Amino acid sequence: MSRPQNHTSRVASAGGFCLLLFVASAAMAQDFDLSWHTVDGGGVTVSKGGDFEIGATVGQVDAGALTGGDFTLAGGFWPGAAGGTVCTGNERINKAKCKRGTNELTVKLRNGVPGDGFVIVLSSGQRKEGDLNGKGRGTARFTNVPPGPGTARATFGCGAVNERTYRCR
Repeated sequence: MSRPQNHTSRVASAGGFCLLLFVASAAMAQDFDLSWHTVDGGGVTVSKGGDFEIGATVGQVDAGALTGGDFTLAGGFWPGAAGGTVCTGNERINKAKCKRGTNELTVKLRNGVPGDGFVIVLSSGQRKEGDLNGKGRGTARFTNVPPGPGTARATFGCGAVNERTYRCR
């Protein structure tokens, strides 16, 4: 006499359930390992067209820096890709002030990496470039700045950006 098909299904289901309990109990008996792991990439892919270029990396390396002796290994977001330096995080425009009674603006930069390049662009479109001195400071002077309020935007070679407002009379 043959058994009904649904009885076989029940036995298979019960066997599968027992196997699942066995596997689950074996897994619960194990110690868990939550070690830190990352997927890291490497290299740089750059596409160029005319005056423009864009770069990308799949799987950025961990952010941060390791130092030892005279060497530093920095990771994350292409440190030093532009200008060959790693930002300090303190780069800023210290002062943006017009000389009284004139439209001559002086913009002073501080806390940068010595020798790093910079570009300052005013809201009027005027632009100056330079390099920071041995103390991480830089100065740019603009003439014929339109009267009224404006904004100076400094982009450091390492990638840091800082803005400051000014007013010329």
